Amino acid sequence: MTDALRGAYRVMRTIRAVEDRVGTGHPGEEALAVGVCLHLDGRDAIAGTHRRHGQRIAKGADVRGVMAEAGKHRPAAADALGGVPLLICGAAIAAKQHDTGGVGVAFLGDGATTTLEALNLASAWHLPAIFVTENPGYADRVAGLGVPAVVVDGSDFFAVHEAAGEAVGRARDGGGPTLIEAGFPRHVGDCLQRFRTRVTDSGELREQVLDAIDAEVARLVEDSVAAPEPAPAGLETGVYLTY
Repeated sequence: MTDALRGAYRVMRTIRAVEDRVGTGHPGEEALAVGVCLHLDGRDAIAGTHRRHGQRIAKGADVRGVMAEAGKHRPAAADALGGVPLLICGAAIAAKQHDTGGVGVAFLGDGATTTLEALNLASAWHLPAIFVTENPGYADRVAGLGVPAVVVDGSDFFAVHEAAGEAVGRARDGGGPTLIEAGFPRHVGDCLQRFRTRVTDSGELREQVLDAIDAEVARLVEDSVAAPEPAPAGLETGVYLTY
């Protein structure tokens, strides 16, 4: 358990460091990305918005590759917001048809205009899909579709991890889609500090261990920024990362 907690903190700290460095994302949302993606593996697919660096890193993308793409290919990296939930329905259909046990996870912002249509499709076809949204009210709206929904504090890693574990397990077992509505209460504060407080108060991890991770991540991000630029001939290759 201690190793798992160290790993979760390392990924969350890496996401924060990368997004601070490239100026994207929203501080505090790394708990949501990591809490969900720690349940995923190579069978699974994720899709998100143009602010998706954290989700990609949580799914296992190479940090150096993410930093290089963010710096060199930012315009090309933006997804059409409205297409995200339907893309994940496609991934879930493929997983179901090929019986891989895989799931599709859509991270949705307020621009995902096809969310209800995708939820309806996922419900009708009993797809192994999980919709993670920050929009309040969706949990109530999907009740008529027969889609299980849960509301969690998106800045609480442990709450997200528990809810996502149940959703992923249900999808893999043929139980169909789930909606996770993540809120971010303004009064709660920093998700990394919340994590640190919980694990140090419980005695599961020491402050010195977490401080060492902070330092390692800072070096990794700086090394990634300082990596040599690709030769001009290679600028149009390797644009897309596999993760």
